[in-house]
Amino acid sequence: MSASSLSIPHCPHQPTERQAEFLERNELEVFFGGAAGGGKSVALLMAALQHVNKPGYAALILRKDLPRLGLPGGLIPRSHEWLAGTDAKWNQVKRQWQFPHDDGPPATITFGYLARPLDKFRYASSEFQFIAFDELTDFQEDDYLFLFSRLRRTKSLNVPLRMRSASNPGGLGHLWVKQRFVEPNAEPSNNRIYIPSRIADNPFLDEAEYRWTLMHLPTIARERLMNGDWTIQENATFKAKWLRYYIEAQGQLELLEPSGRIFATIGDGKCRRFVTIDPAGTSADRVNEVNGKTASWSVLQVWDQPTNELHRFLILRHQVRARFGFSELCQAIRDIYVEWRPWQIWIEGEKLGQATVDQLQNDLPIRCIPTGDKDKAIRAGRLVVKMENGEVLFPKHNSSWRPQLEAEFLAWTGDKREPADQIDAAAYAAIIAGDATAAVIKLSMSLTT
Repeated sequence: MSASSLSIPHCPHQPTERQAEFLERNELEVFFGGAAGGGKSVALLMAALQHVNKPGYAALILRKDLPRLGLPGGLIPRSHEWLAGTDAKWNQVKRQWQFPHDDGPPATITFGYLARPLDKFRYASSEFQFIAFDELTDFQEDDYLFLFSRLRRTKSLNVPLRMRSASNPGGLGHLWVKQRFVEPNAEPSNNRIYIPSRIADNPFLDEAEYRWTLMHLPTIARERLMNGDWTIQENATFKAKWLRYYIEAQGQLELLEPSGRIFATIGDGKCRRFVTIDPAGTSADRVNEVNGKTASWSVLQVWDQPTNELHRFLILRHQVRARFGFSELCQAIRDIYVEWRPWQIWIEGEKLGQATVDQLQNDLPIRCIPTGDKDKAIRAGRLVVKMENGEVLFPKHNSSWRPQLEAEFLAWTGDKREPADQIDAAAYAAIIAGDATAAVIKLSMSLTT
């Protein structure tokens, strides 16, 4: 059934395509999760209304506390917008809509809350055929599982039993919700499904304007709300508080403190520029992707390292991230060189890297960097230290590749299965910068003796 032909009693809107998918699922558990603005909460109210034409039907919609249900745009005010002028009656004491039936008891939609662990026992003697959790990650897993005991019906009531939920990533329940619904290795169940939510799924939303608004949020909150990113986590190797930025203005770079205050200015010609490359994204990687493994990408990063007393800082000027074949990779390196004129290009020194050097070394200053330890987590050691010290800076006003870069950094725990191509390229930059800094110190010491 298409979204345009799906009819919801008392609902003044046709569901979007993604909402229709949510409403039509037959599984016992359906979780609608991901980016903000995808119409998730509204879908819960639509789902609750689907069977109010059946006498005795009972639905329960839960939030962490009552004030959130009553906020402007919340589900209680929205239900009043939809149901005003219908035969449905509002009971303020019970926070319940009642839908009268001549041939049986009224259908009901009740709004409830679970602010404290004992609140779930408020519903211990109740019976519902539909239970919905709005912002599921605000809840403990025990609360969610307990409510299954309230999901039941009599044989004469011909409606499905449904446990429905919606949420953005984040919150105290982020991990258990992710493990139950989102992760590829989540416990398999024929009665459970995850439907991703995207900003683009809501045609009633000004997508460009909303994305611009979300760009002002802290990085973790931004990626969770804008891109529905469940991978970003507080226990990642790189912390959001380590992120530092710079502004490019009038031929100079302004390095910023976390407060936004400029602590240093670097003029043109005061940096040594180099490129680091993780040359993944080959045909072999694409085969791995087809076989269900995480795909790899080729990453080319342009770095500036000051040549003065600020030499400990690394400034990321540009990045290209794509899936390249060998000839495409070589062309991308040539393009980077023409645009940025680095003094040296460093590429991971395994088979593809060596082949690239053989192809380009007569025309470009390109060399292999030894991979050293094969463990990416160990190889990233210097980068972790520099990031923690606030010595790696990203462009403050870049919204093309920076969000994707930060998302990978803030999701990475060091697990070999996690994407780390951008981190690997940056790790090489930290190694090169550290070696260069050591050479500068050695030279300065020799000049003073």
